Amino acid sequence: MAKILAIVWQDLLVFLKQRSNLPSLVITPVVMTVLIALVDTGAFSSAPVQRLDIIDHDRTQSTANLLAAVREANPDLTLCPIDNTAADPCSLGKGGTLTQSQALDRVANGTSLGLLEIPAGFGADVAAQQPVSLAFHSSGSFGASQPAEQAVQEALAQINSAVTASQVGLTVMGQLQGQAPAGNASQDIRTALYQRALQMEKGNGVTTELALSDTGQKHTMAEHLHQGLGQSVPGMGTMFVLMTIFGGMSALIIERQQWTLQRLATMPMSRGTLLAGKIVARFCLGLLQFLVVFAVGAVLGMDFGQDPFALLLLTVVYILAITALSFAIGSGLKNPAQAAGLGLILTLTLAPLGGAWWPMDISPKFLQVIGHASPVAWAMDGFTALTYNGAHLVDILIPLAVLAGMTAAAFLIAIPRFRYEVD
Repeated sequence: MAKILAIVWQDLLVFLKQRSNLPSLVITPVVMTVLIALVDTGAFSSAPVQRLDIIDHDRTQSTANLLAAVREANPDLTLCPIDNTAADPCSLGKGGTLTQSQALDRVANGTSLGLLEIPAGFGADVAAQQPVSLAFHSSGSFGASQPAEQAVQEALAQINSAVTASQVGLTVMGQLQGQAPAGNASQDIRTALYQRALQMEKGNGVTTELALSDTGQKHTMAEHLHQGLGQSVPGMGTMFVLMTIFGGMSALIIERQQWTLQRLATMPMSRGTLLAGKIVARFCLGLLQFLVVFAVGAVLGMDFGQDPFALLLLTVVYILAITALSFAIGSGLKNPAQAAGLGLILTLTLAPLGGAWWPMDISPKFLQVIGHASPVAWAMDGFTALTYNGAHLVDILIPLAVLAGMTAAAFLIAIPRFRYEVD
């Protein structure tokens, strides 16, 4: 054991004495952890303007009532060009006008959620309670125009309900009086009933309020940071462990080329002891990397969950899995440049694919399945359960078992293939 520890200590000293390793060990992980925490929670983004373009060929009070109902259905919508101001939230440019062709182009390129065309005679047809059709244009992207379309449908539902109510009311009056009102009287009564029914639609009846969590609340930068640490701390920890441990593949090749390994192999120690020292040294570097990132989370007030032992065990098993993977891959590499390039490619592939940069829940289902080929994904499953969901050891047994299986399989490949000599 003393000989293993001596090898570990020597390798750690060599790594830490190289100033070029310090930025990747400390500075970059700290900066990336804070930055990813803020980005993932939307601290640097503002709510996009939800535009609904309007082409009104009628310009009557009926269209004004319709658009007022659309605004009431979704207050976040900006009706263009009607709601445009000097700040140009409609993105109309200096002209401030909107033609049908321009509006269709805006829908196609995503500038607006949709285009609502109100035909000439809309107001007269509504007053006469005649069928009328509005044109709603949306993009081909699934769900892109849904907020605008729902608002329009809700507004039209109010109008249709009011029309139905006025028709029913006029029929009942005719039955009570023995005959239906004739001529202008019938139209006046129908209009009065329609207006009254429309008012009642807006003010009475059973209603429901839909609200999203935190909607309308402005969070400080510190609050955004605190919310995002649960993702960024384990995410950046898993990624930089990849980078640090995979970097050791080129270090081993250099030791072979410089005959350092061969000289160590001639010393009074078994080759198993030498290999164990190299493995433990890489494991300790990974542990040190996680310690740096976890320290950032602790200083910034991250919630580490309710089971610190489970968190520690998951960290240890993940680092072992990456250590074993690096030795399994590195055994077949012949030069440091090849090892460094492959290590970087693997890091930048396995980390985002496994959910280190953003939560895997926002990825398509097929990417979530593919991502679980990466040990990062299983580690992030466990970390997310512990830090966000208050899970305990028993709740993360599957990620632990999968990572342990990956570790065993990789070591079974790595140990027989480990070489001390240069080919």
